[in-house]
Amino acid sequence: MNETQQMLEDTVNRLFGDRLGWDQLTAIEEQGFPTALWAETVEQGIPKVLADEAAGGMGVGWSDAYPVLRACGRHAVPLPVVEATIAEWLARQAGATLPAGVPGLLPRAIAASAVSATTLTLSNARTPWGRNADFLVGVAAKGEGAELIIAATSGLAVAAEDNIGRDPRDSLSGDASVITRQALPLAPDCVHWLGALARSAQIAGAGAAALDLALKYGAERSQFGKPLSGFQAIQHYLADLAGVVASVDAIAMAACVGLDQRGMAPSGRNARFEIAAAKCRASEAVEKLTRLSHQVHGAIGFTYEYGLHFLTRRLWAWRAEFGGAGEWGEYLGRVAADVGGDGIWPLITA
Repeated sequence: MNETQQMLEDTVNRLFGDRLGWDQLTAIEEQGFPTALWAETVEQGIPKVLADEAAGGMGVGWSDAYPVLRACGRHAVPLPVVEATIAEWLARQAGATLPAGVPGLLPRAIAASAVSATTLTLSNARTPWGRNADFLVGVAAKGEGAELIIAATSGLAVAAEDNIGRDPRDSLSGDASVITRQALPLAPDCVHWLGALARSAQIAGAGAAALDLALKYGAERSQFGKPLSGFQAIQHYLADLAGVVASVDAIAMAACVGLDQRGMAPSGRNARFEIAAAKCRASEAVEKLTRLSHQVHGAIGFTYEYGLHFLTRRLWAWRAEFGGAGEWGEYLGRVAADVGGDGIWPLITA
């Protein structure tokens, strides 16, 4: 970990570690969007880690930003930090500046027919924290390329819905006023890929936190006169869990490095292979991460008062968001079929 990554990791872990204990997460689920915490997060510049320096950001790459994305999983952050981070990076690629406020990131590519010079038409567009968004950010097809769309949220109908992690995943419908449109040197589906990368990092973080809880509980809880971690079956669970966490962490970080090195250009050897592999592995790992961490805890892991569920409910939500293991595994299978048996190893090691 370099100096920038260590500084970012220390900053986000200090902020969210102090502000997001189990009691605070419970209060947020009961009271709604934590406006004061969002303001503090913005004040510290966390959502702008990938933004251009001229726009008040740090201008770093994805590998340097990885500790921020992972920390959002580790602390079960109930804020659109990773969505804002993606929006800022898209704005940087397009040479645009985002308005102040909470961004609503549109996960799916926008059809060219849904955008005019002044209006963006949405129909049940599922949007993280859509009810809290001050403006929308999305990518639309334009000819052979794409364009970044920034639009207002006033006048849109909001159908409120939460995912299993109890984070807002609202559906937006209606006509939104376009604030700006900028040519974007990426493919129209780039948000789907970037979201998959971000969720992989969040799964790595939440899995690491679940492992920490399991290790702590196994050391503190005793049965038949010795700690749980002294039983061979529990040791196997913990070792298996640690291996899964390490594999998800490594492949998600490798995907960030790949994105920095190869970019997301629509053609050529870009970082899609690494991102697909990361999300496929992360989504597939969720079942084992949740099963093993709950098995170590036994019945207490299923109580609301014990905070393991803040992590495992989000793990199950993130498992499917921006594509599950089936979608990304199918993509990897097609790539392998295209390059043939002799081409797989050179592709992986390129």
